Amino acid sequence: FQAEDGIRDIHCSLVGSEMCITDRVILADGMRGKATSISQELVELTARGGARRTYQTADFLAQSPYNLSRNFRLKETIGISYNLQSDSVANIPNILKAHIEKRAADEGYGDYLNNLRVEFEKANTSSLDIVAIADFDGEVADLYGRLSRCLQRWCVEACTENNWEIPFTQLTLHHEERTPEERTPSATNI
Repeated sequence: FQAEDGIRDIHCSLVGSEMCITDRVILADGMRGKATSISQELVELTARGGARRTYQTADFLAQSPYNLSRNFRLKETIGISYNLQSDSVANIPNILKAHIEKRAADEGYGDYLNNLRVEFEKANTSSLDIVAIADFDGEVADLYGRLSRCLQRWCVEACTENNWEIPFTQLTLHHEERTPEERTPSATNI
C-alpha cells in the first residue's frame, strides 16, 4: 500500500524521509538499531544483541532518526600537548591520517572508509585538539559503535607510537595562607 503519511510498503517504507526495513538508525533518545517492522502505527527497532523497542510512528519521527544505512560520519577529537605546537597544524594531522588509514585497512575496514580528513581543530585550554572525520559506507552501519571506538583507539595508538603526549584537563586552585588566629573560631565568628 501507499499511504498519504509517507509510509509505503513492507520492504521499503517512507517514514518522513526514505527509510527501509533493515535500515540502521540512531534516535535522539540514544537507541541505535535496525528497523525490523514499519507500519502506519508502529516502528520496531532491534538493537545489536537482539533487544527490541517499539515506537508509535509519530513518536519515532519525533526522535529525528539518523539513518546510517546509506553512509555515515564519525568524528573523534584527540588532544595533544602544547609542547607539540610547531607540528600540530600540518605534520601531526598527516601522520595521524596515514596511521588511521593503515589501521582501518589492517582491521578490514579500509574498503568501507569512503573519506578521511584529519585536521587541527582548536587550541583548547589544556591541549591542542586534532579532529579525525571519517565517512564510512552504510554497509558497516551495524558497526557504528565499534568503528567509533576503533577511531579513538587508532588516534591513541598513533600518539603512543609517536610519543605525542595526551594531556589531561588540569584545575589550578589558589590557596590563601591564613594565620593561626584567622583559622581559630572566635566567639564573634560563631
